Amino acid sequence: MTLDRRYVVTPVHKSMQLLDALVAAHGPMTLSDLASCTALPKTTAFRYLYTLRASGFVGYDERTERYVIGPRVVVARPLPAYAERIRAVAQPTMLRLQRQFNETVNLGIPDGGEIVYIDMVGSSRLLHAEAMIGKRDPLDSTALGKAILLTLGETELDRTVPRRMAARTPHTITNRDRFMDEIARSAQRNYALDMEENELGARCVAAAICAPDGGGAVAAISISGPTPMMPAETLARMGRELARTAAGINLAAALR
Repeated sequence: MTLDRRYVVTPVHKSMQLLDALVAAHGPMTLSDLASCTALPKTTAFRYLYTLRASGFVGYDERTERYVIGPRVVVARPLPAYAERIRAVAQPTMLRLQRQFNETVNLGIPDGGEIVYIDMVGSSRLLHAEAMIGKRDPLDSTALGKAILLTLGETELDRTVPRRMAARTPHTITNRDRFMDEIARSAQRNYALDMEENELGARCVAAAICAPDGGGAVAAISISGPTPMMPAETLARMGRELARTAAGINLAAALR
């Protein structure tokens, strides 16, 4: 279901991003770290965290001045260990991209026919419903998923792309031949696009992060934003930067 961003309450959404960051960290975090990874001013992050503390969703260790997950939070199935290592390697790059473009930067890994979001750095403005860590979306409707697909060989690609493709929005490509043509074009430029195919009102561009041994993609990184802020020339500029950046992310240590 596509969400109407007019009804998203920004402070609540940003508070959930702080909670997401704590869950993903698997350990205590400082106010500075939380503010940085959610693109919030420290004073704003402090107020949101204080409210979450009052509600029991966040705890605070006054001795170490660090925040932890509170007793009211039930943590879902943890991400695999290698995902946490990929996240640690990629996060400095994600923060740089967020500062450069001031749009949401996402990191995902493939799991079957889905992409799983393992990290996200939000824009300083909320103009569309951002993904949450642990959320899953189809490979074929997301830029992250398409970036993974464009690295596959012909046989594996044919096996992975579903025969029947569901429409997430009126813009989702459901014709398989047309979809395969788009993947071929994306492979030539080394980045993939989502033109409101997964969420109405939002566009996204992504590039694959490949294994250091020359193998296939093990993750993908993307920039997403509201459609009016993502015209074709902006998407192309972001795509070129993402392709260059993704090629420079060395996951050798993360995949050991």
